[in-house]
Amino acid sequence: MEERLESAWDKMIEQLGSWLDVIVVSLPNVILAIIVFAGSFFLSRYVNSLMLRLLAKSSMQGTVKKVSARLISVTVILAGLFLALGILNLNKVLTSLLAGAGVAGLAIGLALQGTIANTFSGIVLSFVDYIKMGDWIECNDYSGEVVDIDLRTVTIREKDNNMVSIPNKMVIENPLKNYSITSKT
Repeated sequence: MEERLESAWDKMIEQLGSWLDVIVVSLPNVILAIIVFAGSFFLSRYVNSLMLRLLAKSSMQGTVKKVSARLISVTVILAGLFLALGILNLNKVLTSLLAGAGVAGLAIGLALQGTIANTFSGIVLSFVDYIKMGDWIECNDYSGEVVDIDLRTVTIREKDNNMVSIPNKMVIENPLKNYSITSKT
């Protein structure tokens, strides 16, 4: 009995020693991975501010500028994360992480289908020239002056001063009459 207990104790000490050896051998890679990930985090902040400065000169809406800069910033952080996992030789974890992100993205996309459609329509509206602030438009049986275009809705002020918010998806999918760009003869 004592011999088996001593044998089990020796095996446990041996296993702990082998784990310690693996940790010591892997320590430079762990430190390098931490440095790479931290560097990508700080780089993403710089890239975000740089993109905001570059996009300030464009004619895009402010919300689209912020979202674009944030997406590029998140991409830099994700690249740093994947690079750090590659340095640690965690290819299986990386594959599982990508697969999980794909499944989560699909679930979120299905759950937020309407919101995402309005957001992408808002991005499209920020690049088109046929509707802008101050225009008098008619869309979806509403007519009025465009007072706000954001990522979710187009807000118009009707003749009687009522404010109407039309989802961007409806503005993109339905006919739009813009009286401000129609030539008057």
